[in-house]
Amino acid sequence: MTVRSAGSNPGARGKPRKKPIEIKVSITPLLLVKRVVKWFKDVTKRIARFLWSKLRTPPRLQALVKTREAGGRGSGAAIRSYALHLAADKSTTFAQNIDNFIACTRDSREQRPQVVMRNMRQFMSGMKNYLVKHGEREFEKCVERERSKLRPNEFLNLDAILEGVMHRLVVRPLKEHLYYLFVNEYSDNGAIQLLADNIQYARTKSLSDLGIRAKIIPPSDADLETIFQYLKRLQVVDSPLEKLENLLSCISAIFNSVKYSSPENGEPVVLGADDFLPLFVWVLVQSGMVAAEIEAEYMWGLLHPSLLSGEGGYYLTTLSSAVHVLKNFTTCSEEKHSGAPLDWGIGPLSEFRSVLRIVVPDESNGSLLTKTLPVRPNMTTKDVCKIIAHKARITNPEDYGLFKLVNGEETLLKDDECPQDIKGAVTASGKHCMFAYKRMDAKIAWPKATPSE
Repeated sequence: MTVRSAGSNPGARGKPRKKPIEIKVSITPLLLVKRVVKWFKDVTKRIARFLWSKLRTPPRLQALVKTREAGGRGSGAAIRSYALHLAADKSTTFAQNIDNFIACTRDSREQRPQVVMRNMRQFMSGMKNYLVKHGEREFEKCVERERSKLRPNEFLNLDAILEGVMHRLVVRPLKEHLYYLFVNEYSDNGAIQLLADNIQYARTKSLSDLGIRAKIIPPSDADLETIFQYLKRLQVVDSPLEKLENLLSCISAIFNSVKYSSPENGEPVVLGADDFLPLFVWVLVQSGMVAAEIEAEYMWGLLHPSLLSGEGGYYLTTLSSAVHVLKNFTTCSEEKHSGAPLDWGIGPLSEFRSVLRIVVPDESNGSLLTKTLPVRPNMTTKDVCKIIAHKARITNPEDYGLFKLVNGEETLLKDDECPQDIKGAVTASGKHCMFAYKRMDAKIAWPKATPSE
């Protein structure tokens, strides 16, 4: 009995058998690890680039931008056009209310821009509700016509469409008046001059003095030109939505232009708040944007609240935080020892209410993650929690809370409390204060020494 080896050919009996060619591939464990690491870094880099390409289009902002960029096309354009037609017809209630509001705002003795913006925001929301609920002339028929054209997977975002309309009808005519009030107030209280002086002073300092780590290479001159163009457009346009678009485009351009001094196999640059905030301060210094505070407040006051969540609110907070740092930069520098770089998590910058360091427990492995967040002066617990939930990608923020940690003991903060005020009071008493963001029903034994100590 003849036993043939696997793969032998029965029809080839009598012919000399050829030995199969064997190719030996030897992969050492070290080589395998290197290949896996390289693959992981490549994937991480592609994911990072994809995420930053989406930076400037949070969902609701994307809807508003899409509606505006549609121009004369689509259902949104038809409704927008009819709303503008109503405003042009001075016999309509819609047009009369808008004209009366603009006239009263200009003639009012109210000199505080914050109050004027609050009134503008309330009026715009009210007029949007008026059109949606009551309509006027053929507005409802116009909406119904466009609804009949929708496919089963489409809908009309009336809120986004009418928001752009109100920016044109209310914000644009009042922009000059609003800027006049801002300049008067900020000139009287010295805010503009203070920011200008500190920008001039910061230009004499090195990257290290600004708190930028040595491994980070800032944008090149060519990249700065692109970034400055976004900042210039931000100051020229009248719509707060377009201002926010340009701010996010500026932020995206900064991220895309920053490099590491010694990259490892194409390691992507991932910047946390500790790295990005001083870098953004440097960009503002190089641009000489003395109107940065006015522009930030303009957006805070006029943007719809729903746009202030997600990336839009986070990076608008970053702008306000950077402005606050700059206004106090000379004082911060003088309080530091000679040659010592600024610390963005503790020390003078923390005391000046520009950043807030928060620990977030990772319950899966029992470790604490420390996050440094940009904050506005007098920011409430509720607003801080929104930012943390977004950055930590918490899908059930209603189950989480912000806690004060003193000597390992936790205390839940109320929504209307100001974490910066609380930290200042605890620090003044000679104790160390930290904040933790965690599930409210999570039972955690905190360490006596916090990560920043």
